[in-house]
Amino acid sequence: MDGGRDSEIAMGAYQPKHLLSTNQMRPTGQVFSFRISLWLEHLRIITNTFQFPESEKCIRMVNAKADELWGLYAAQVYPRDHDLPGHLLSYPISIGSNGEVTSLAGAELFPDTNAKVLGEKSNYLPPILTT
Repeated sequence: MDGGRDSEIAMGAYQPKHLLSTNQMRPTGQVFSFRISLWLEHLRIITNTFQFPESEKCIRMVNAKADELWGLYAAQVYPRDHDLPGHLLSYPISIGSNGEVTSLAGAELFPDTNAKVLGEKSNYLPPILTT
């Protein structure tokens, strides 16, 4: 996450004049359009489901695509000099019903690295940087 590799896609945005609570219509301002374009770019999917990002259908679709892309990346199906068919990958963890966080089976390390998915305490760096 130091910029040496693409590792995160996250942002927050707000348009005060494009809120459901102020005009009783679905917000369709520039933030809405930007979100749609980001999802198209990173998931390579065109679908009307993105018009309803709060819907269970949309959430399941995005998660399924992210899981699919993680599977391709982890299997190292694509040569490293070729792009995956999308850029949003699930983080390779599982959260148990008791809240326990574990790495996925076979995914203790990120592919092509020695970096542990769950992190590791360092003798040299403060924990906030390594876990």
